[in-house]
Amino acid sequence: MTTPDLTAGTLPQDLPRDLPPAGAPPEAETPPGEKDSRRRRKVLLIVLLGTLVSLLLIIALWYLIFRKPISILPIPPAPQAEVPAFSRAIYDLTQPLSVAVTADGGRLFVTQSAGTQETLMLDAGGTRLGVLKPPSTITGHATQQFVALDPVSGQVYASDRMAGAVYVYSAQGAFERRFEPGVALPGWQPLALAFDAKGDLFVSDVGGAAVRIHEFGRDGKLVRDFGATAGLSFPNGLAIDGSGRLYVSDTNNGRLLVFDSSGAQVGVVGRGPAAGELGLPVGIVIDDRDRVFVVDSVSQAVQVYRVLQAGQRGPAYLASFGREGTVDGAFEFPNGIALDARGRVYVADWNNNRVQVWSY
Repeated sequence: MTTPDLTAGTLPQDLPRDLPPAGAPPEAETPPGEKDSRRRRKVLLIVLLGTLVSLLLIIALWYLIFRKPISILPIPPAPQAEVPAFSRAIYDLTQPLSVAVTADGGRLFVTQSAGTQETLMLDAGGTRLGVLKPPSTITGHATQQFVALDPVSGQVYASDRMAGAVYVYSAQGAFERRFEPGVALPGWQPLALAFDAKGDLFVSDVGGAAVRIHEFGRDGKLVRDFGATAGLSFPNGLAIDGSGRLYVSDTNNGRLLVFDSSGAQVGVVGRGPAAGELGLPVGIVIDDRDRVFVVDSVSQAVQVYRVLQAGQRGPAYLASFGREGTVDGAFEFPNGIALDARGRVYVADWNNNRVQVWSY
């Protein structure tokens, strides 16, 4: 038998060219069913990865548009102490006192306490769209101090303390009527205004024998009073949380008071120099994450609290934002505050003659 020549780098034609290593078991042919199973697993993995990427894109776009998490997804909530950052300012105002804003942020309503003392309707960029004022046939009109938006009708309510009046305007700023309490309120001097989610109107009344807060139903009838025995002094801010509790900035007493739906006082934050204590609380709002924003005109900041919890003496302090000054993000005796549906915070920066917008 002739021995093959292996030194030339070629194999004879009659020898197999792809030999398995010595001792290796022969390859088993993959059954057709297993090949199909592998193919299905690969397709399923690709579909799952594509779905995950799509969900991440949807979440990112949602947040960029609405600046709020998608609550139906199991996403961990942001820290409760999170505060907004300065975004921009609206100028050409004269000592703005109160501010209200539509849910989409497209329209602002601002009262002014100096200059022409007009109540302005502005677009999101600060361009003047109109002036809210009662007709000349209404006598005794002085200056409108506070504004609030009816969440049900979109109407704008403005208080005129010296005239003892609350005026009602359409969502476009046209005068409609003078609000009538429907009950005798001796010395009626309406100041701060706020609405709850169902559209009941809350008004702080600084006239009469005792300062108190009135709640009026959708029919304009008096529902109940709050704080008649609390010794209130010029409450400049009102807000209602999701449980129906009323939060009152008791301004001249330097307190934040909380009343339950029956009118009983159930919480307080007092005056003092420590973190979370107050000096001169004025405007107040509550967001949809149960955070209470209180403008403190003396500390030149907005204090942030968590709504009152069971067993607590008062709302728990979380953080604050702002400082004294004239630069962006600083305040000079701020007063009114408002929120839009995207969580943006609007602050009437009284002595800087502007409204500041803060966002996340």
